[in-house]
Amino acid sequence: MTTRITETIEHQASPDQVFALFCSTEYQELKCTRSGATDHDVAIEVEGDAVTVVTRRSLPSDGLPDFAKSFVGKTIEVVETQRWGAAGEDGAREAALEVEIPGTPVQFVGGIDLEPSDGGSTQRVDGELKAHVPLLGGKIEKAVAPILVRAVRLEGRVVAESLGQDS
Repeated sequence: MTTRITETIEHQASPDQVFALFCSTEYQELKCTRSGATDHDVAIEVEGDAVTVVTRRSLPSDGLPDFAKSFVGKTIEVVETQRWGAAGEDGAREAALEVEIPGTPVQFVGGIDLEPSDGGSTQRVDGELKAHVPLLGGKIEKAVAPILVRAVRLEGRVVAESLGQDS
């Protein structure tokens, strides 16, 4: 079983402005802190027009159901990798997105589209959450999916805050 997650965020900034934030260590650190991370690490690698952003966070497992906590313990390690390509003529960009929880059979694989829109840009996150656990996979996905959705929505608020806008 897999759980599809699709979220859209409207930004009051151009794709270039939003992308510049995504490639900023300060922004990524703020995103990690605002997500409740007790510890985090950010690595940004630029190679020509390609940019890879990797964040590693330790998060409290408080929001998970008890059966899920038995897999991860008191904290959960999350590794998010965004692999961005070159901008299109209109400033649009695409990224491959992977969110892993090392040591668990849970993974989110998808993409991010950042496109110009009236008044700014639209960020769309779309992908599949998969928990490779017989019998419990669906329950684990239902527990983790809202956490991923909240993380995407948080990103919209952090972008607005970083640009000095109301979210």
